[in-house]
Amino acid sequence: MDELDLVRLDRQISRMVGDWVRWQRRLRRGAALEHDPFVAHPFVSRQGFERVRDRPEHDPLRGPMLRWLYRLVDDKANLPGLVALARARAVEQHPLDRPARVSLTLNQILARVLSDRARSEHWMAEWLRCAPHAAELERRVWERRREVVEHLRVDPDALELPASGMSELALGWLGVTEDRAAEFRVSELHLHLLSTLGLEAHAGWPTRVNSETLGALFRQTRLLDSLPLDPGPLPAAMAPASFLRALARLGAAFADALAPPDQPFVVAHDAFGLRRLAHGALFAWLALTPAFLRRELGLSAGAARDHQRVLARVLFHEGRGRAVRVLLRRAALDGDRRYRDAFEELTARLFGRPLPPELAGAMFAPRRDDAQRFVSMLLAARHARELTEDHDEDWYRNPRAVEQLRAEAALPPLTTVPTSALEAAATELRGALESMLG
Repeated sequence: MDELDLVRLDRQISRMVGDWVRWQRRLRRGAALEHDPFVAHPFVSRQGFERVRDRPEHDPLRGPMLRWLYRLVDDKANLPGLVALARARAVEQHPLDRPARVSLTLNQILARVLSDRARSEHWMAEWLRCAPHAAELERRVWERRREVVEHLRVDPDALELPASGMSELALGWLGVTEDRAAEFRVSELHLHLLSTLGLEAHAGWPTRVNSETLGALFRQTRLLDSLPLDPGPLPAAMAPASFLRALARLGAAFADALAPPDQPFVVAHDAFGLRRLAHGALFAWLALTPAFLRRELGLSAGAARDHQRVLARVLFHEGRGRAVRVLLRRAALDGDRRYRDAFEELTARLFGRPLPPELAGAMFAPRRDDAQRFVSMLLAARHARELTEDHDEDWYRNPRAVEQLRAEAALPPLTTVPTSALEAAATELRGALESMLG
């Protein structure tokens, strides 16, 4: 395969990724999808992967192209399982007698857990009863992923992870945050989920989450000016935590929109998205910034401090959850028995008592980019501190900071971070959260 072929293949991968993203969005909405999105892209195959792997290691496109093909070949192999899993979550109806006589999907039941707080415990019981089927389908997806790894003869950690020692880093995070987690621990699962919503910090947020309301939060800055932003489906405005998620998606879209157009697609857009996730985490961090809370939400200094404390708790829970997913990803690749055992062990650390192993895959289902999602939180704390030191706490409004952020996002993304830098960033994130939590 000569250089021209690689350039053509890069364009094909770009088109395939666009088709795949659109197809997945429709799938998550529960839309009926009969066509196979991979039919028009035959290069997504074991043979295509091996042809690229046979390229000289010094070829600059070889590494990033392998990462994309590995991810796409895995998705192609798992297509029936992913469809079945999406249907189990968003399409299949479960007839319920309590707490109301109604038929709901698994996703809708979980939404009731979070929104119908008076009957949250009862909705949680129904979700736990209905979830094992979806959990089994999720575990089958990971069984198929293990088969793909074997067929391609690859080390998944070498292709996927942003740093060596990710399991040790995640375990370390759970360890150093255990004392604070014990203070937040509650007796029932539905109460834990409600505590992750940040309900006490409700003042000032818009009543809806959409492009207009998010854009209004940045009306005093040119950070987003003239960018073709596509954050994808945004969460409903269920709670303050919804806005953290929405800001994270906006930050990822910011990075996507500024990806270097003069670089090949596989270079400008890494398959596991560390750069875009790091920008997403940085945007979410704004919700914990007093200047942002005062200026954009119109809060008093005291209310902003209260919001910061509550939202720091939300981020604290999120960090522990992401660490758990990093560890569950590794366990899932080690086999079903290990996956179930790890799920029991890790949920016991989160909740004080284990969840049943048959729920492994229904809650804290691991994703292939969970290491990047975890690392992005660590990097965001450091990035925000540096921006504050250089441009003051309202850095998102500072023209020089805006120029800096846009220039950073326009660079070819890094895919790895030194382990020592992540350990230092973890210490910094923990210190920042402890300071906010008081």
